[in-house]
Amino acid sequence: MKRTIFLLLAIIAFAHVSEARQPKRGYRGFLEWSSSVRSDNFGVIDIHGNLSMKRQGSFYTGFSTSHGYQINPMFFIGAGLGMERCGKLDNWVAPIFIQGRIDLQFGKFTPFGDLRLGANVAEGAGIYISPTIGYRFNWGRKMGINLGAGLTLAGYRADHYEGTMTGPDSYEIQFVGTKNHIRPYFSFRLGIDF
Repeated sequence: MKRTIFLLLAIIAFAHVSEARQPKRGYRGFLEWSSSVRSDNFGVIDIHGNLSMKRQGSFYTGFSTSHGYQINPMFFIGAGLGMERCGKLDNWVAPIFIQGRIDLQFGKFTPFGDLRLGANVAEGAGIYISPTIGYRFNWGRKMGINLGAGLTLAGYRADHYEGTMTGPDSYEIQFVGTKNHIRPYFSFRLGIDF
């Protein structure tokens, strides 16, 4: 782990001292490692039938790739797909999206803004929205390293149940249908563009 962090810092330091270049018009692709963190309240029923809420954190990790056209040095439009998995909950986020991106340049400072809109095809399908802001480090003539953070909203479908008291000591749970929900995640991305 220490070697990976050291290597990452060395790459960032090397890229930072290189000359700032804006992306060129034409094809542009991205390959990114992504990770997301979220926290949820889960209902827990004990052996006496009491309901209590428990907070649990979840960590998702995976990759995404997108490809498209760099309209000019500032604007990119493309499409892509990704996959992130939470081993603890055995849940997936699998988006298919369109992507809009703006690359800015202020001297050697090269921030970017990114917006992904699409569908999360995991867990019954739902919407997918992921805005990100970050920094692009130049790496060679045609490549860059991108480091970003943002918010991801991933939709899913889930079965719903309702409980009713049927007596002084009895409780009955019934299926009432399937509903759409959205989970918010705090997301990090590290990748290359080419």
